[in-house]
Amino acid sequence: MKNLLFVFILATLFSCQSSSQKTEKVQIDSAFSDSAKTDACTWLKKNVEAFFNSDDQSIMETMTTADYFEYKMDAINLDLDVDGSLSEDEFKKKWSSKFNTDYAGKGVGFLISAQDWGSIQVSTCDVIHENENIITLKSIISDCDFQTDYHREITLLKENNSFKIKDVKEFD
Repeated sequence: MKNLLFVFILATLFSCQSSSQKTEKVQIDSAFSDSAKTDACTWLKKNVEAFFNSDDQSIMETMTTADYFEYKMDAINLDLDVDGSLSEDEFKKKWSSKFNTDYAGKGVGFLISAQDWGSIQVSTCDVIHENENIITLKSIISDCDFQTDYHREITLLKENNSFKIKDVKEFD
């Protein structure tokens, strides 16, 4: 049991190291140049960390597409007793044609499932799919203060020499 606890502590500490760790990239298409892939990961890291270091939660809307923003707001407010909140069935009916609602992060916040957080950083960013204007990244968002990792598949839309979050699959 002590060995398992030791391994868990070591794994958590290593996940909170700089994103300059070696990353393994799986390439499916070659639509994005290496610099564009680097730009996507740099954009993700900069914007995610800025979001969590800011008191201005409206930043979420500027870093997402309009559809994803509305979808995630519906997921956050699912089954709450507030105006406009949807039931689980209404949510699925509204969004299942555009998003995989099983990975919406229902009832939890944007990008992480914790209500409180400490020092947030994107600790891994690996390309898993790409095409002309869309790149999907396998990312781990780490809270080094609370020693928690959030495994995400984040799809970015390239738009006007920048990116917007088009979808996030939340696995934990």
